[in-house]
Amino acid sequence: SSPRGRPRAHPAAPPAPPDRGTCPGSMRDLSVVVYGATGFTGRLAAEYLAEHYANLQWGIAGRSEAKLSKLAQELSPDNPPEVIVADAADEEALRALCMRTKVVASTAGPFSRYSAKLVGLCAETGTSFTDITGEVPTFVRENVARYDDVARSTGAWIVSLCGHDSVPWDISTYMLGKALKDRGEELKRVDFYDTIKSQPSGGTMETALGALTGKDKAPRDSPARALGFDPLLRLADGSESRFNLRARNVNTWSFAGTRPRSMFVMAGVNALAVKRSNALNGYGTDVVYCEGTAHKGPVGAVLAFLSMALLGAALLFPPTRLLMQKFVLPKPGEGPTREFMINEGRMTVVGEAVGSAGTKLKATLSIANDPGYYRTASMLIESSLVLALESDKLDVPGGVYTPGACLKELLLNRMLSAGWASFTLEE
Repeated sequence: SSPRGRPRAHPAAPPAPPDRGTCPGSMRDLSVVVYGATGFTGRLAAEYLAEHYANLQWGIAGRSEAKLSKLAQELSPDNPPEVIVADAADEEALRALCMRTKVVASTAGPFSRYSAKLVGLCAETGTSFTDITGEVPTFVRENVARYDDVARSTGAWIVSLCGHDSVPWDISTYMLGKALKDRGEELKRVDFYDTIKSQPSGGTMETALGALTGKDKAPRDSPARALGFDPLLRLADGSESRFNLRARNVNTWSFAGTRPRSMFVMAGVNALAVKRSNALNGYGTDVVYCEGTAHKGPVGAVLAFLSMALLGAALLFPPTRLLMQKFVLPKPGEGPTREFMINEGRMTVVGEAVGSAGTKLKATLSIANDPGYYRTASMLIESSLVLALESDKLDVPGGVYTPGACLKELLLNRMLSAGWASFTLEE
């Protein structure tokens, strides 16, 4: 690591680094590098590492040496993390970054814009990669189509969706599916009831607006389109998995099930994460997935949907969108206050599963503090540390994965041990 005192910024590229074949992860001097560390969630991730894993060799990376050096000093004046300067478009600098570390944890979104080159280089150099993306159509699907075989050949674990999107739902479904499999049953249906208190950040709004306006659409000639079937169903041998999932999320409001629910904006992304995990883990051949925000009564469900619909309409209409961007919505780098994230933010996700023989199981996963950013950063780091410190316990080879298809109980156990998450599973 750098000498105590001023953090050392590393130049773009060291002398011709060897590939993974001659430079295994064990020879790299850093366990984790947080890429995009000066952004809102990136800083939270760096703070989490500095506070809880000060004994690790780790680094922060991004495009501004001045901002990174300042952050490194704020994080730990006596033993600052390594500072690595690498712009999202600078292939030479990104490759040099990959060769320094076992894992790159990226918070640089929109990911299809700012992490696309990086994830490819990670796969190529045998460097594991985690992110907090929710961009399944434009990023995760593309990564499966482009890099699944490459990552398998180099031994890189590429694990997307390692934050609020979509760890709670993905890991809960994994645990439910595993419990049913232990009973000799397939998973037939899973219903999620979400209780979440969070606020959006500027980066999230930029990603959402990019998706709404078509700015971040996948190109027509993309490998994902060329595959001929949904890349989320792609197996290691290139064939299509027979374990499929149908998303039947609450689109407006619903009074069916154990509690009234309204539409949850990220339910579609969570369903796709579970679709990928099911394709690889085989919970069931035809799983029905239904998710929504839980409410105490029907009126709350209807009102929640109507307010969401009004916001969506305002963002779709260019004049009101411009006004909101200027005066209402947070800017990139901005987000909820620390006081809100620590004292008010929280989340509980209840998953109710039905097996093929009628067995009913219930999983409850709760997260203390704000799940969208404060604990998203925590989930990202704990995911990364599974790959950096416990990779010998993984039961899958390199490839492009979801948390539920790769990290499994190893991630859940780290979350529980950290003390900010709880989990129960009952009949």
